[in-house]
Amino acid sequence: MIGITESHLLKNNIIKIDNYKWYGNNRSHIHTRAKTGSGGVGLLVKEELLCSHNINVEDKSTDGIIWVKFSDKTNNRNIFYVCVTYLPPEFSARSTNVHDFFDTLMSQIYSIPNGYPFYICGDFNSRIGEMEDFIPGVDNLPIREVIDFKSNSYGELFCDFFVKYQLLCIKW
Repeated sequence: MIGITESHLLKNNIIKIDNYKWYGNNRSHIHTRAKTGSGGVGLLVKEELLCSHNINVEDKSTDGIIWVKFSDKTNNRNIFYVCVTYLPPEFSARSTNVHDFFDTLMSQIYSIPNGYPFYICGDFNSRIGEMEDFIPGVDNLPIREVIDFKSNSYGELFCDFFVKYQLLCIKW
C-alpha cells in the first residue's frame, strides 16, 4: 500500500500504475482558475491484495481524508482500516479549520468498530520540532533524534491529538 497526498487530481480522475488499484478522494471544490486539482488523497493497493481481501472505501465525506476498509475473505472478523489524510498548510489559500479537521478525524476513528486496528498516514503539515509527542512518565520510548527544530501551531495540535487519544506517531 502507498498513501498519496496532494494528488492534484480533478473530479473522478485516478492514478494508474501497473499492478495497483487506486482508491481516492479528490478535492470537491477547486478554484475556478485552477488548472489542476489541489490537495486530494488516496491509497494505491497492490492488486494481489484483492485476491485475499475485500477492499472498500468506508468514508470520503471530508476533503483531505479517506478511509479504506480491508476485510479478509477467509475470516470476516479479520478487518483493518487505513486512512490517508492531507491537512493544507497554515495560512495557505486552501487552509481549513484545523480544529474541525481533527474533530472530524476523531469522529471517524470512533466510528471504527471496537477492537479493529487502524493505520493513519498522510501529511498533517504539522511541524513538531522538539515538542513531546508522547505522554511523559507513562510512555517508555527512546528519545527521538530531532532533525527539524521548527514547530508551528499545527504541530502543537497534532501532538495534543495523538497524546489525548493515545495514538502512536511515527514521524519521518
